[in-house]
Amino acid sequence: MLFESSTLGALLKMGSHNTKALDREEPTKIPYDKNVVKFIYQEHEEIINRKVVEGELCFDHNRVVLSEETGSSNYINASYIDGFEHSKAYITTETPDSEKKICDFWKMIWEHQTEIIVMLNEPDGYEKGVFYWSLEERSTLYCGKLNIETLNSQRLYPGLEITKLIVTHEDGGSLIVNHFLYKNWQRVDILPSERDFLDLINTIRLYNRFGGILESVKGYRSPIVIHCSDGLERSMAFCVIDVSISQILKTGKVNLSSIVSRLSRERFNCLHCADHYCFCYSVFYHYFTFFM
Repeated sequence: MLFESSTLGALLKMGSHNTKALDREEPTKIPYDKNVVKFIYQEHEEIINRKVVEGELCFDHNRVVLSEETGSSNYINASYIDGFEHSKAYITTETPDSEKKICDFWKMIWEHQTEIIVMLNEPDGYEKGVFYWSLEERSTLYCGKLNIETLNSQRLYPGLEITKLIVTHEDGGSLIVNHFLYKNWQRVDILPSERDFLDLINTIRLYNRFGGILESVKGYRSPIVIHCSDGLERSMAFCVIDVSISQILKTGKVNLSSIVSRLSRERFNCLHCADHYCFCYSVFYHYFTFFM
């Protein structure tokens, strides 16, 4: 992955073990280093297990466990991911690709009372997954005891659509869900622009703060559900950047490599591609440069 020379030294400063953590009080003192990408790739090799294991596996210590019903399994390929200050701030999972997985997905949404879903791949001939909600307004998808009605949909900006859904349970109760479909990272190996992906993250942060029922009213914090074809690369890049932003806003410092190291112990096989690791650096540097 290529970066402009003006950002390379900053990227190295933002977490490599060869330097101290990035401090927003010293943004003008960041030196240029022509070998920064090499350092980042070396750093990636040190903190990520390069052996990719096939199969849909989750760590036992933080996998999502569904409530069991007669004749059903409690397994879903989904993991809890801790935020900067809050445990289980996110759930990362794969995009459903079968009727059973769709029902399990919505069961997970209901049981966690999730109000925000971030979808980072749109199903097509190349991307795994199916649409797990009705694309027509005022139409309903039925999944066991859950009914998912599409209320309305709008394009916030090119490449990002938000759909408001209402989930109702046959035994009573309802849940409003804001579903964000991001279309600008459609191929996992073709990265979006840093600004575009950052716009998505900032939008989600805004909705998470003001768009749902306040935590003080509910008495708990609902996890954001983030998914892509496998829940390993795009979804975890989102989490890394969002955690980094929260950390620097709170402390003024961030060490991205330590964040990735921690999250790699929460989602099996995640971020094994060094290009995506570099992308996390690049997006965060963009935030640091233009929003701090």
